[in-house]
Amino acid sequence: QGTAPSNLYINGRYILQPEIFGILESQERGAGNEIQLTDAMLKLEKKQPFYGYHYKGRTFDCGSPEGFVEANVAFALWRSDMNASMAGVIRTLLDEVRPVERRGAAF
Repeated sequence: QGTAPSNLYINGRYILQPEIFGILESQERGAGNEIQLTDAMLKLEKKQPFYGYHYKGRTFDCGSPEGFVEANVAFALWRSDMNASMAGVIRTLLDEVRPVERRGAAF
């Protein structure tokens, strides 16, 4: 934690040149013993320019269960056709639902 080389991130939307596929074919496995697209992008970046877009809007970390739920709730609340009904559902759930201790397998 706290050792990232940058405070920037990639949100998973790419427009890549076809040359990336040649690099991926010979790419060694990286983190998680998987072929990493970002490793291939670093190699391609040495041969051709890359461009990014500095997004200033709201982002969500969907890599955790809480972040995934937060993103979906926010999406529903942003929609004009769902805002009122979902706000009501959330209020009702906050009044009715009590936390329970998890036991055994995840559900």
